[in-house]
Amino acid sequence: MPSLTHKTISFLKTIFVALGALWLPLEAYEGLSGQDVSLPFWLFLILSTVLSIIIFIVDGLFIKGFLRRTVTISSNGFDTEIEIKFGDLFSEQGWKAIAVNDFFDSKVDDDLVSKSSLHGKVLTRFWSGNPDDWQTQVNQSLCEEEAELVTREKGNNKRYSIGTTVSVEKDGEKFLFVALGKTDPVTNMANSDAEDLICAVRGLLKKARGVCANTPLIIPLMGSGLSRVGIKNSVLLDLILTATFEETKALKITENIKIVLPKEKLKDINLGTTLSNWK
Repeated sequence: MPSLTHKTISFLKTIFVALGALWLPLEAYEGLSGQDVSLPFWLFLILSTVLSIIIFIVDGLFIKGFLRRTVTISSNGFDTEIEIKFGDLFSEQGWKAIAVNDFFDSKVDDDLVSKSSLHGKVLTRFWSGNPDDWQTQVNQSLCEEEAELVTREKGNNKRYSIGTTVSVEKDGEKFLFVALGKTDPVTNMANSDAEDLICAVRGLLKKARGVCANTPLIIPLMGSGLSRVGIKNSVLLDLILTATFEETKALKITENIKIVLPKEKLKDINLGTTLSNWK
């Protein structure tokens, strides 16, 4: 596992640092005083290991930050806390943001909507027995939105602008579905770019401002999957934060915004670095 390998390499480095930190003072003392230090080799190894663990933890949590699983970013410009964490989006309480294609398709068939996408997982998990309910709620929310009619062999034929967001509820769960992916009407493949991501996040936040009512807003790492933004995950996070800061400074959205990152992205995103960059 890349993440484990990275941490293993970091720990091995701290072992050499600890060995040097213990060895050099001993050598200096013996050289300058002319006296031998009576230190068993096994004790030297134990002390080195303990010191290595301490250095590794301090470095991982407080200096380089590669062990941090959650950070909170705040600003003097607004009173909203932005929490970034690794975890499970579905375990969080609040309005959950989900990126969809610009047709708001609902058929999970690995063509219109992929089963592996967050959109597909939500539909499968909450609307598996009644996908028409999701489409009905979405269509009701979109009735006043401008749309482009597009001829397609399958799927919805109304295309909406990037950033269009609808609110949908099911069994006490609250979702905000935002258009991010631009869909090819022939291949049904969606893609987007950095500008689309920022536009989508800002559209999402504008909608959230009207519905959250101080309920937490949960945002995933949008653009990292089948939206195909094609940018490193750490940069995607920065783009989401940029749009969030700009929209929050313009007008308060809610009391707490959480950006929940997939645990498998631990190898790609250093939250210590993110916190340092956004202080």
